[in-house]
Amino acid sequence: MSEKEKVLTVTLMRPDLYNAPAYTGAYLTLPAYSSEIQDALHRARIIGNQPYKIVECLNMHGEELSFIPDNPSLAELNFLAGRISDLSVHDRTAFTGCAMMDDGHPTMQMLINLTYNLEDVHIIKAKNDRELGKFYIDNDFVDAVNYIPPEYQEEIIELLDMEKVGCIRREAEGGIYFNGIYVVNDFGNQKQVYDGIHLPKIPEEPPYVFKLQLAKADFELNHAPELEHTVPLLLPATDEETIAVLEQLGVASLDECVFYHCTSPIPALEQAFSSSEDIDKMNLLAVRIRELESGGELPKLKATFEIADCSGIDQALDLTQNLDCYDFYPELSSPEDYAKQEFLEHYQIPEDDPLLKHIHFSRYDPNLMEEANACITPYGIIRRNDREMMLEYSGHQPSQQML
Repeated sequence: MSEKEKVLTVTLMRPDLYNAPAYTGAYLTLPAYSSEIQDALHRARIIGNQPYKIVECLNMHGEELSFIPDNPSLAELNFLAGRISDLSVHDRTAFTGCAMMDDGHPTMQMLINLTYNLEDVHIIKAKNDRELGKFYIDNDFVDAVNYIPPEYQEEIIELLDMEKVGCIRREAEGGIYFNGIYVVNDFGNQKQVYDGIHLPKIPEEPPYVFKLQLAKADFELNHAPELEHTVPLLLPATDEETIAVLEQLGVASLDECVFYHCTSPIPALEQAFSSSEDIDKMNLLAVRIRELESGGELPKLKATFEIADCSGIDQALDLTQNLDCYDFYPELSSPEDYAKQEFLEHYQIPEDDPLLKHIHFSRYDPNLMEEANACITPYGIIRRNDREMMLEYSGHQPSQQML
């Protein structure tokens, strides 16, 4: 999927956390790459096959889209957003108008197929029946008037009830008014591209931890080269993939390269490295992150990076080897959540104990999290435990916030 304009904003939430203090789910703008979707799921504390709901769907002006079905499939909604992003301004207006017809309750299948059937949708600048009637008469679309001899037409037109003409046409055509326009759908045989089960395939880049725009190191570092002088390198990369990129740049090794842009599905790492960073080490870091992801540790790693104030590749590499030095609570979002967790651990009380209903954890020690070096991140609460860190690369302890 090439870079597309974002057209929708959704909120993802876990139903079992609706009433948790400070839990607001996660916002996600669509269309989105799979890595962006995965990060939003992590921020919403949705791991693996845990159930979730899309509780809000807005356009980019913050207006609710009432025609979107309740709790749609995220895959369908992302595909629909991609289709809308490709539409012209005219066709987006036509799509919205058609989606609001018939009481505005289409299925996702209908909405997706609608994006392939907009060539016969007409848009007229008219906000009411009177303006619509005048448009049809002025443009010779009313046959009864056209049959009148030309010398009498002007006189007859002055006697016509424009509002009634517009009303008759609107009711016959099934058109609607919205935002100062009239939309009418002259569908013939509609194309059924989506069967409601199998979404059409869309091309997307292979998954990556880092996407670097590489260039020869002889460019001036304070002037980014033109795009045609750069080659993308997706990390982790095999030796063969790296060699292919080097050949495109006409260099012998990565030592002769710098990168001018770094994209990563891990937000804390996008701006963490300088353009002269050791790319081989970045590839090693990417490999380690992939391994942690396969073990279900990616949300914890993201939370660690959020509080680490990561200042270079060496520190990042050491953190990937020391996740056991942190305690991670992905379902906790607030000091009250953390106080309750500490209470349960300290007194060995089960989570369903009726006693908990009578305890106001908001009145717990306000310094509890600070004393425990616990921090709130978009992925949950994380704290440094008493295990000693093994520092292979950076050779120094992380910032005081993480001790």
